[in-house]
Amino acid sequence: MFGILFKFSLAFIFSYIILSFQIQNKPIFYHISELTGPLGVEVQKSLSKSVKRTITQSKEMGKDLFENADPVYLKDSIKSSQSSLFNQQDSELILEEIKKEETKKLDELINKN
Repeated sequence: MFGILFKFSLAFIFSYIILSFQIQNKPIFYHISELTGPLGVEVQKSLSKSVKRTITQSKEMGKDLFENADPVYLKDSIKSSQSSLFNQQDSELILEEIKKEETKKLDELINKN
């Protein structure tokens, strides 16, 4: 991380120094900007328009996101055969029936002896 930051700083300082050299009493940067003409200004305008458009679109998307965030209520219907409540009751009934059968068998064993 520090290596990248250090390299970037060196490149920036080096390019700043090179572009500030004087040729015919004008810095090199000035000569380059004369060659490119209005290209730099056009690129800047284009970028600012793109940024403004992106900001407005993201604001609209944010508004839509919060406006459409109301919960949708659906009628929840559960079939009784799939309900866990009924399944618990069924399993309890089966256990009670098993206990009754066991008690009958135990009673029979006791009565035989």
